[in-house]
Order: sequence, then C-alpha cells, then structure tokens
Amino acid sequence: MNGNSLQPRAAFKALKIIFYAMNTGLLLFFMVEIYLNGMQIPSFKQELDVLTIVSIFLLVSIPVGYSISNRRFDAIDAGDSFSVKWEQFQGAMIIRWAMIEGAALFALVGLIVLQDAKQLVLFLICILVLSMNSVTREKATRLAKLNPDESRALGEG
Repeated sequence: MNGNSLQPRAAFKALKIIFYAMNTGLLLFFMVEIYLNGMQIPSFKQELDVLTIVSIFLLVSIPVGYSISNRRFDAIDAGDSFSVKWEQFQGAMIIRWAMIEGAALFALVGLIVLQDAKQLVLFLICILVLSMNSVTREKATRLAKLNPDESRALGEG
C-alpha cells in the first residue's frame, strides 16, 4: 500500500476483514478451551494467583494502546493523500486491536492453565472492548480525517 494506488473501498474492506478475523480467532480459541475443559465453564476459585494478577495488569495495555493509537490519529494530516492517511489510520487501529487482543489471549491461556472463571471475566472484558472498536465508515472518516469524497469512496458499511 504505497503511492496513490490504494483503492478506498478495498482498503476499507481489508481493514474490516482484519478486525473480524481477530475477533473470530479469539472466539475460536475460547471454544477450543471450553472443549478442552469438557464443555464446561470453570468455576471461580478463591485464591488470587500470579497469572490472574498478571492478567489484570495486562488490562492496562488496553488504555496504553488507546493512547498510542490516539497519538497516531492526531498525527494524520488532513491534507495528505488518501493512501498516506489510510496507512496511518490502519496502523493505529491495528495497534489498538493488538493491545486488546494480547490481553485477551493471555486471559485465555490463564483460563486453560488455571481453570478459574476470573480469567473468563477478564477475557470477556477484552472481547467487549475489542467489539466496541469495530471499523465503520463514520469512524474511519473522523479518525483518518478523510474529506467527503474520500469518505464516500469507502462505500457503505
């Protein structure tokens, strides 16, 4: 994706596919965990172990990801070409999603290892936050500072 050869509709669709692939991967990994646990959700355990503390600490990576991506959004120049703006926007969104997904994956691994429902709660928090960060045309227009023509070129949805 360099130069002005980037097609807005295709770029928008590709970013949405990345988002849905990340969500699907997490949900499939969760289903594998449930399968490995005999199709049962583990119960809450009283003790607070090191992996749970690390998982809680990793939730801090979510606001860090927001901070990094917001700085990248702020650096987008509305006067740049669509390709330049989109590359910056896409990179910022992927950083945001990756920080959320990292915490979610660690919570899933903790769920497999510990068999403790606290890890499930942390995973569900991550999935909820990730789901709230889907890409819409309006969000892309606002965050990537697209002009009306560029926004229309993204297509619907």
